[in-house]
Amino acid sequence: MLGGSTRLKEGIYVSGRFISTHSVALVLPMHIAYMPERGGSVHADAASSRPGGGFTTLCAAAAMGVTAAAASPLGTGPNSFAVRQQLVEAGVDVLTPELVGDIGVVIQLIVEDGSMRSVVTAGVESEPSRAALDRIELREGDVVHVAASDMTSAHAASELSEWAASLPSFVTLVVSVSPAVAQVPVEAWEMIFPRADVVTMNSWEAATLAGILDANRHGSTIRTYTRPEAATVRRVGERGCELQKVADAPVISIPAFQSRIADTAGVGDTHIGEMCAGLAMGYDLETACLMANAGAALAISHESALPVPTRDQVENVLETGVVTNILR
Repeated sequence: MLGGSTRLKEGIYVSGRFISTHSVALVLPMHIAYMPERGGSVHADAASSRPGGGFTTLCAAAAMGVTAAAASPLGTGPNSFAVRQQLVEAGVDVLTPELVGDIGVVIQLIVEDGSMRSVVTAGVESEPSRAALDRIELREGDVVHVAASDMTSAHAASELSEWAASLPSFVTLVVSVSPAVAQVPVEAWEMIFPRADVVTMNSWEAATLAGILDANRHGSTIRTYTRPEAATVRRVGERGCELQKVADAPVISIPAFQSRIADTAGVGDTHIGEMCAGLAMGYDLETACLMANAGAALAISHESALPVPTRDQVENVLETGVVTNILR
């Protein structure tokens, strides 16, 4: 069990890249005093757009010094052009060819306590291509991330889950369940889980998916479909996260770092990116989860998912246990 101060090893060998199919969309955050009832309305603060979703995950990994690469579609439209430029500026490679069209938009309604609801419109990011994914040259040590939020249509679910299921054993596959869990065809879970090395989710996603799998086949759970050696990571808010390294192993509680909650938008994406970066850097999953908790605590301390924490900031939290607003 990790406890007290932790310092990342200097000069650790980064064994692989972080490759994510998590789609990038344009995010329009709106801060409101309360969530209106049906038929009601509420005034929102002036909002400015920013890239989100997979963008946050990729940038979080890149900021840790890991080679990060986007494997989700981008288009020819102005939003895609702007996002592509920002990915390049963040040091993120783009591995897939552009499609005619543009990426979608995510409207985020954020209330004063930091909780959030989202409305999503689809764009070219909802059209992943198995052929394009197959052309990606994978290397030993790569960490591949597939987000279930991109598997809500039959086409996308088939393309992504079948590609993920075919990944060679020398790469680590991380599957994130996502808030769109109820929209994912059960067949996609049945296809992707047997290949997954790590399944990560928050408490609500875990409970929702458990109900879906049980309704599909009575008594079945995530562990019904995963290999015994696969790990699960459950994010439990202010308590940090819970790690089960293999089936039937005891659950390890990895504590959170206390932080003022300013905005929960993108915190889960940051946690996933930090965890995957830790794995790509050669750390064990328990250490990677502690790194992710530190990154998430930094991310939640300021409004917006951006900027993402740097490696120095994450190391400072691990060493001191103290979280400071990274915008100061």
